Amino acid sequence: MKFDLRLAVTAARPAWNARCIRWLLVVSLIFIPIAAFAHAHLKASTPSAGAHLNEVPREIRLDFSEAPELTFTKVELVDAAGQRVSVSAVRYTTDSRRSVVVSVQGVMVAGDYTVVWQVAGDDGHPVRDQFKFVVAPGATGVGTAGALPLIAGDSNVAHTARMDSNMHHDPTSLPQGDGFGSDSTIYVFVRWWMFSALLLMIGAVAFHQLVLRTVRLKQKFDAPVLNDASERAARIGYAATVGLLVVLVLRLIAQSVAMHGTAEMFDVGLVSAMLRKTTWGQGWLIQLLGIVVAGYGFHHARNTAPQSARARGGWMLATLGVLGLAFTPGLAGHAVAAPKLQALTLLADGLHVLGGGGWLGSLALLLMAGLPAALALPESERVVMVAKLVNAFSPTAFMFAGLVVTTGAFAAWVHVGSVPALWQTGYGRTLLLKLAVFSSVAATGAYNWLRIKPQLGADGATMRIRRSASMEVAIALVVLLITAVLVALPTSMDMTM
Repeated sequence: MKFDLRLAVTAARPAWNARCIRWLLVVSLIFIPIAAFAHAHLKASTPSAGAHLNEVPREIRLDFSEAPELTFTKVELVDAAGQRVSVSAVRYTTDSRRSVVVSVQGVMVAGDYTVVWQVAGDDGHPVRDQFKFVVAPGATGVGTAGALPLIAGDSNVAHTARMDSNMHHDPTSLPQGDGFGSDSTIYVFVRWWMFSALLLMIGAVAFHQLVLRTVRLKQKFDAPVLNDASERAARIGYAATVGLLVVLVLRLIAQSVAMHGTAEMFDVGLVSAMLRKTTWGQGWLIQLLGIVVAGYGFHHARNTAPQSARARGGWMLATLGVLGLAFTPGLAGHAVAAPKLQALTLLADGLHVLGGGGWLGSLALLLMAGLPAALALPESERVVMVAKLVNAFSPTAFMFAGLVVTTGAFAAWVHVGSVPALWQTGYGRTLLLKLAVFSSVAATGAYNWLRIKPQLGADGATMRIRRSASMEVAIALVVLLITAVLVALPTSMDMTM
């Protein structure tokens, strides 16, 4: 007996569908892991930076602002000649999980030494640094092994044995290495690609579900041009989904390089641990699921009659997938690392993404799907349909733009902390740059609404709205590029913790 799940789903009432969407969002937010991690920084060390020691240290202790994940914590000791001094695997101290220690096992002589360390916060952003200390000539223990053997009954022995094979790297590979990290140019481009694809996916759903539906309700019948625009939107949404899938793979590679270096970027154990043990990795898996759901939906919406039950089911799945995807960037950024109000900050971040996609993404779809479909009409019908599409888009854009502004203001309050931090920190200055460029987007949108929209129906108005809207989308892509840089910078609040 065959059961067509798609027909069963699409046969449900719209109100039931809306309830399902609301409950899915609630359940998703409940089960998304929230953590209080920020960009961890070194608060103290033993030996301290710049110390001159009269006794060879038996261990190196690092005290961080947040508890690091041992899997991604690396500590190395390098002598003045650049040679690595043997140390044990990293382990937590007995008094705090915010402090880690390594035992010095190699021979130390008088001279300068550098401690090189790396940790990763729960948002997946690796933090690297180093400091120096000096062992004075004639210091106690010079020329002998600095550490005592590990105690057999120590609870960290099993972890030490497991980690020892992959904790020792070229000493220059932690702070410098390939020069690749979450703020690297390639990684910034990967994130920009992700944001752009997600913008188009959200825009495709918003354009179909809100703009085209508004025009249909006002016309009280399904004009062929609206079906054509819907098919175009589904194709664009599907192409954006494929693009997001490609960038998902690139993000995993880039993150693995940033965390483990090129030598171990394809280490299955390390990559698996990264996906399982950090919110970044869990967010990556959630994004993969969202891509599958949205891609399946767009695929069916583009290959069937726009008003068929199968197409409506496809659009419903695409909507569900996109709603889930909107909350995934926050799992790899500042939202999940917020020092306060983590759940609310993550919710605001997802709504911010939905607002941007609903406003600027649907504008892009108006340009790429709606206007081309309208321009295929006879000249006498063309200007009328363009006016109807733009008039249906305007209230949608206004609603989503308001969502962008309110959630953006909340995020700035959470992450900046004080007004002077706007110009005193790199994060604040980059945020000001984003706001300046964003103001250009808003000004262009206001010009379209106040000056060009009232002229629709007159000669040349369609061409003017296309030029102005294209400029608005182009500036929006610059905003996304700045955002791709911003999410890799330590926030002002991170630097004060």
